[in-house]
Amino acid sequence: MPNVYTRSGDKGTTGLLGGSRVPKQSPLVEAYGTVDEANVAIGEAKAAMDDPRSRDQLHRIQRRLFALASELASDEKGRGLLTDRIGEDDVTGLERLIDDCLAVTGPQHHFVIPGRDPVSAVLHRARTVVRRAERRVLTAAEHEPIRPEIVTYLNRLSDALFALARLAEHRHDTARLEGLVREAVIRALAGPQDPAGTGAAAGGESRPAVAGGAGPSDPHELPRYDLAALRTMAAAAQERAAELGMACVFAGVDAGGNLMLLERMAGSLLGSLDLAQGKAFTAAAFKRPTADLGDASGPGGELHGIQNSNGGRVVVFGGGLPVLVDGDLAGGIGVSGGTVDQDVSIVTHALAAARKEHRS
Repeated sequence: MPNVYTRSGDKGTTGLLGGSRVPKQSPLVEAYGTVDEANVAIGEAKAAMDDPRSRDQLHRIQRRLFALASELASDEKGRGLLTDRIGEDDVTGLERLIDDCLAVTGPQHHFVIPGRDPVSAVLHRARTVVRRAERRVLTAAEHEPIRPEIVTYLNRLSDALFALARLAEHRHDTARLEGLVREAVIRALAGPQDPAGTGAAAGGESRPAVAGGAGPSDPHELPRYDLAALRTMAAAAQERAAELGMACVFAGVDAGGNLMLLERMAGSLLGSLDLAQGKAFTAAAFKRPTADLGDASGPGGELHGIQNSNGGRVVVFGGGLPVLVDGDLAGGIGVSGGTVDQDVSIVTHALAAARKEHRS
């Protein structure tokens, strides 16, 4: 590693890879210097993140920016020496990252005001620095030969950082809403008829206590949660629906709210497709039966309007249940097609059928 100071730039010039020297205020130096600023801003965002996958994604982007800046910091001779350059695969990788984020957040329907949470704020800041780097590169391209792939990569990178910022906002909002719902449910279950918080509800009906965690007797607990278990529950749901003289849709999601199974009985309502998935998502997102959210989300409730969050995916009436494995959230299931009472009866029967199959 060379010395930090070389004194070669004391006269206002800097060396490019290849041996030539240019003024430090030249458009080319301004371009790769701004790319360096972007790399630092992305590093700041990486340091603020807890999610290891997102940290790895940003770290890989930083490494690619080193390759991009190296090409900008080279003269014609130096560019001929480079073996690692930004290419179409790099752009495609960023587009894949954007698509993955949109699969969770959905499309954007309004302007985003930065600052909803610390992680998204630094991602938005990094996005603006990348945009500035793109402008500086375009200015430099008026004077120096710069491959179009470099401009395309920077353009797509700012989009990727915007998508990651929206994902961070989505996670922040979901965690906040989940905390509010859990607090409201705990207060409801530990009401005047249950001051000790044991989970005894009005009329003597026993319900699992939220704060106590899941145990072997928790009605939402399964020994495993996979496609086989979901198919068992879907079959049981359809059997129960037929007994009630109706048709239903059954949906199962994983702990991240991603769809694992969706089965529709012939004759079921088209609207039940979205509702069943919404119930499964809500039960997993808030780790509670969807029926528990009804009162709190109504006018005057502590969570008034919560059903309008997460792109309208939150459903606040019965038919959705969380699924736990070894006390940890594994996902959620949802049923739609009949009245609320019918949907609750079907989804409860489906979960009980999976528990019964394991015991037998």
